[in-house]
Amino acid sequence: MMRFHTAEQSRAIDRFAIESAGIPGLLLMKRAGLYAFETLRHHYPKAQRLLIVCGGGNNGGDGFVVAQLAAMAGFQVDLTLLGSTDSLHNEARQAFDELKPLKIAPVDFTPERLEQCDLVIDALFGTGLDRPVSGIAADWIQQINLSNKPVLAIDIPSGLHADSGQVMGQAIRADRTCTFITRKLGLYQFQGPDHCGQIHYSPLFLAQEILQSQTSIATNHSLKHWLNLLPLRPQTSHKGRCGSVALVGGDRSMMGAIQMAGLASLKVGVGLVKVITHAEHGIALTQTLPELMCYTPEELKPILVNTQAVGLGPGLGLNEWGKTLFDQACSVCMAQQTPLVMDADALKLLAKTPQKYDRWILTPHPGEAAALLDCTTADIQQDRVAAVKALHARYGGVIVLKGNGTLIYDGEKMELCTAGNPGMAVGGMGDVLTGTISGLLAQGMALFNAACLGVSLHAHAGDLLARQHGQPGLLPTELAATLSQLLTYAEPQVKG
Repeated sequence: MMRFHTAEQSRAIDRFAIESAGIPGLLLMKRAGLYAFETLRHHYPKAQRLLIVCGGGNNGGDGFVVAQLAAMAGFQVDLTLLGSTDSLHNEARQAFDELKPLKIAPVDFTPERLEQCDLVIDALFGTGLDRPVSGIAADWIQQINLSNKPVLAIDIPSGLHADSGQVMGQAIRADRTCTFITRKLGLYQFQGPDHCGQIHYSPLFLAQEILQSQTSIATNHSLKHWLNLLPLRPQTSHKGRCGSVALVGGDRSMMGAIQMAGLASLKVGVGLVKVITHAEHGIALTQTLPELMCYTPEELKPILVNTQAVGLGPGLGLNEWGKTLFDQACSVCMAQQTPLVMDADALKLLAKTPQKYDRWILTPHPGEAAALLDCTTADIQQDRVAAVKALHARYGGVIVLKGNGTLIYDGEKMELCTAGNPGMAVGGMGDVLTGTISGLLAQGMALFNAACLGVSLHAHAGDLLARQHGQPGLLPTELAATLSQLLTYAEPQVKG
């Protein structure tokens, strides 16, 4: 399991290690520098000339340690400093002073030095950055990004917000990032993954009581962890005991959306999948996917009363037909306390008539989340954690805030999904996710567990297909068909 912390929590753990556990701050800085240096030696064995770009804070201090170790190991080191040496204090000053016997002094940042280096070490800004990068720093970052030189970032790529993953004006695009003590939330969501490259994490040999002195804001569990929470299927199982799910939607021109949701539900093991859509769509749907059972809107209430979960939204539409189905499905589910998964047009309709229900899972992308909270998409992305909490406060249930670093939140627990890839940015992926989560709910999973397993299955299936065939042209139907393959990754069940 991975734990994620905010920048403020990370600094609190750092203070606890120094003030309560008695670990000198300079020792922590040297451990961080050593880890970064060993990372560069391992992953860049041919690098001989380093350009180490430092700021005046502790992040720059980590860079000074790397410079010291590299010089002693025979590397050619060019060290540039943003600002004056007079601004250096505490551990950063101590680390800088240790460079004097090695005759390492700051040099000017020039295009020639950038061109001549084999590797750039980014130690400009750390987790404390809270305003857009400008001036000389922005110019340096832009030149580094345009140089196509490999970059190793220390703790966090300079210019990236440690909590939101938002680029603060300009941000380093690193090939690798060495981060320490905690996993900063911003490295794993929004724009963070585009700027971090491969992340290397070290707890710097701190004891667990120090690392856990702050409660993590989010966690990430393995796919296998969530798969092992899927209820066992007895040998005496039959279709009636394997769950029944109802999927509502598929307006004219959007029949494919409800079909993809149905395919996903079947592929995660549901015994019965019932689709409520236009009568004329039934023949085409069952010809393509005979396992689906199709019903008309007039049959909605008796169907929903006899299902274990409902998926509402794929291809629903925003006209009177869709609105009527939305109102009826919500009414029946709330009266029967049936678990309900909402996506797409259902979320847009919900935004017009906000209400709370503890037994639903809402799966908005940032644009839909903005509509639900009456704000802008930029507001959502600027603080995704605050957004997912605000969505839960207003609507209840479990919230799945989709995007790079999908967040799942139930009011107490928050899970961050680190899987998935840009090839999944294609119409229909959300419909597959709706069918996946609905199918898991129908088999008896708790809401939060079903949401986490559904998101993890969906993302890992996308990654599996991308490895096999590449990201371009990745189809939702192919992803849905892959889900059953991933179900086999659960721990084998041993008969007593």
